[in-house]
Amino acid sequence: MKDHMMNRTLAPLITALGIAVSAPASAIIVGGVDFGTLGANPGKTHLETATLAQTFVTGNGQSASVYGYITTINGDNTYCANGSGNCGLFYTATFNNSQNFSPSYVEFTSATVSVFFTNTSPLNLFNQDSPTNIATIQSFNGGNPWVTLTGHANLGGAADPTAVLNGAGLLTGTTLSGSGFGLFDVAGPGDASVISFLNANGISDAMGGKADIALTSSFNNFFLNPFDVAGGLTTGCANGTATAGAWCYQGTTNLRGATAVPEPGMLGLLAVGLLGMSATARRRKA
Repeated sequence: MKDHMMNRTLAPLITALGIAVSAPASAIIVGGVDFGTLGANPGKTHLETATLAQTFVTGNGQSASVYGYITTINGDNTYCANGSGNCGLFYTATFNNSQNFSPSYVEFTSATVSVFFTNTSPLNLFNQDSPTNIATIQSFNGGNPWVTLTGHANLGGAADPTAVLNGAGLLTGTTLSGSGFGLFDVAGPGDASVISFLNANGISDAMGGKADIALTSSFNNFFLNPFDVAGGLTTGCANGTATAGAWCYQGTTNLRGATAVPEPGMLGLLAVGLLGMSATARRRKA
């Protein structure tokens, strides 16, 4: 009798779980953006790649301006929810309060990245100068960000514990190149569903705390915005004599994090466990 009752109790649940486990993976749509089949990814990770334009700093106590276009999400460059190319994610950022500056290294103690969604054809960022690009991006969606990222301290390594982002640079002849690393937390203002999805605390900092996003970047002065060059906004970028605020860098950025997606793998394990319990009960009765 007990085995019969157990089977009656477990059967609907196992059936429901079987449907969930056997159903094909589907796209994860959040805030108008298709993040792909993250539900089938055991790591629940996401990776965005983006272009980057950034200004030059020359000492401590300065800020850098940054902007760019998110080119792919989990390897897909057509990440609009409807599968078209008629949308885009753009960002502007400010890295504040430079410290521990040297000719080859700098840190920033605070940083804010504002990501904006537009449901129009993506803007060509080389069709106008950088100040105009920033103003245009910040006007998308009525000036309301899709999500906001704020700097997270304790980068580790040689970085000061107060640093949220650091960068290394090198001038070789006329080639100015560098790389950067930072940690970020997901915050508002932004779309509530996007904030909830990306606020997964999946990145460990050097003190055992949790951040949401790890940012890595690389940049150089090989090719600069032609409108910046024509407008005198890149003076000195080719020989290391640029003043603070010059648009000396173009490059790429990766943003890596985790997502708050229910894990289908756990459902599968639970289903197997329940089936095992049912089989054991039947053997005991026999």
